[in-house]
Amino acid sequence: MKKLLVSLFALVLILSLAIASVVVLSVSKQASISAPRSVSPQQVADAKQWLQSNVVQFSKAQQAIDIQLSQQQMQGLLALASKAFSGLNAEAHFAPEYLQLQASVALPKGIYHGYINSHITLLSSAEGLRFGDWQIGGLRLPGSIAKALLTRGLEALFPELQFEELLAGLSQVDIDAQQVSVKVQPVADLGVRVASVYKNVSQWQNPSVSKLPVDVYYQKLLTLSQQYGQQQTISLYDYLYPLSFDVAMRGEQGELLTEQQALVWAMAMFFSQGPFQQVMAQRFEQQISLQAAPTNVTLAGRRDLLLHFVYSAGLSMAGEQGFSASIGEFKELFDSLEGGSGFSFADLAADKAGIIFAETAKQKSKAKQFLTVMRNARSEEAFFPRIDDLTEGISEPDFAHIYGSTDSELYQQKVFFIDQRIANLPAFKD
Repeated sequence: MKKLLVSLFALVLILSLAIASVVVLSVSKQASISAPRSVSPQQVADAKQWLQSNVVQFSKAQQAIDIQLSQQQMQGLLALASKAFSGLNAEAHFAPEYLQLQASVALPKGIYHGYINSHITLLSSAEGLRFGDWQIGGLRLPGSIAKALLTRGLEALFPELQFEELLAGLSQVDIDAQQVSVKVQPVADLGVRVASVYKNVSQWQNPSVSKLPVDVYYQKLLTLSQQYGQQQTISLYDYLYPLSFDVAMRGEQGELLTEQQALVWAMAMFFSQGPFQQVMAQRFEQQISLQAAPTNVTLAGRRDLLLHFVYSAGLSMAGEQGFSASIGEFKELFDSLEGGSGFSFADLAADKAGIIFAETAKQKSKAKQFLTVMRNARSEEAFFPRIDDLTEGISEPDFAHIYGSTDSELYQQKVFFIDQRIANLPAFKD
């Protein structure tokens, strides 16, 4: 027995040392990529073009198709990812026969002040997906092990995605200095699988979200919509004012943040439309009978600003604040291109106000303040900023000439000005 205990202790010690060694080798004190690339309208256009031409084609295809991703489109997507997710910086380098992907991820400060630097090579192959070496910090793994870890990891985390089947559908990968082309078999139910992954990941992040009484507030919104009718244009304030009393009353009997979160979710679903509305509804246990949103509800007299507000609020509840902010910023940059309506700081202000509205559901003091102000307010000016002096319709050449990119000092000054204006609104003021 003594020998068995000694052997078990030795095994545990060896495993502990092995795990510690892996952690030490994987984590670095410095990021290999220190800052994300600047975001330009052209990068946004390249990413948008890829999404439109390839994703839609893939969803409708009946046989194997080629999906191409150019160097510019790849950099646009990585710029979006780096800007959207705090702590992530990523970039790609194309060469004949291979593509190098590099990323640095900052560890949460509460865990350890360090970075995980990753460097992986994707190779041209007539036999599907093939990796070169995968380097994580000081660890270097052969491509075959990298592929196996990726496959097994995704299968374990997201079984509903059936990643092995998706991987088997990649029959050929061609890479040159300009683009990567992948021959892939379409998957009829891919949308259902992705929606299931989203629902499960959301439940991991916050299991209590699925139990929120969103259906209660969705029904209240529907009742108000029927009362108001479609005869005249009304403000979102006309919905928030009566609902603030309901949230406060129900919050006294239960949990205030639960009620405020349910309100934000319900408003994001009720006033949005299409796939966004349907995907958000899958978060909840209750069956919600989705209805067409009323078209006469506005902010600052405009329906487009209302949509910016509620979509950003919904994205902020569903993910990270930075992600919802980036989506709005990228949308505005894309509109600055030829054929778009132009970059609008007014739209960006509506995005940011929607994010701050969602933030009121994440802290009790903020929720109480918001509800108190709304119950005594007489207009939307209590929670929505004035936009009459914010420039709109800025073309891509004018944006590039005046601001350069979203990292420029002048652009950041404009964003800071908008942030301060929203922060000083009665509903959000500290």
